Amino acid sequence: MVEVIFRTNQLRRSYEQSARATRQWGADVGRKYITRISELYAVRDSQEACHLRSMRPHPLRGSRRGELSVDLTDNWRLIVTKGDTEEQKIVNEVSNHCDY
Repeated sequence: MVEVIFRTNQLRRSYEQSARATRQWGADVGRKYITRISELYAVRDSQEACHLRSMRPHPLRGSRRGELSVDLTDNWRLIVTKGDTEEQKIVNEVSNHCDY
């Protein structure tokens, strides 16, 4: 099983409390955030997580090399990195990557 680690308590609480996620990012992004984290918990291993087409995972480049971006909605994405072991995924942030 994949172990999901949250970089901040705020990210963890937003997963545990849907109302907090909605306040933080709006209804659509909050709902999708909870769905994506639940999908990470449900996979058997990291390889399966990387092949979930619904998440559209893709590695980032440049200064964000080593991070994985998972689509939420429109321009919103979930940034995840590997933990100390292959089976750990660290939820780093939710961002609007086209926010000008």
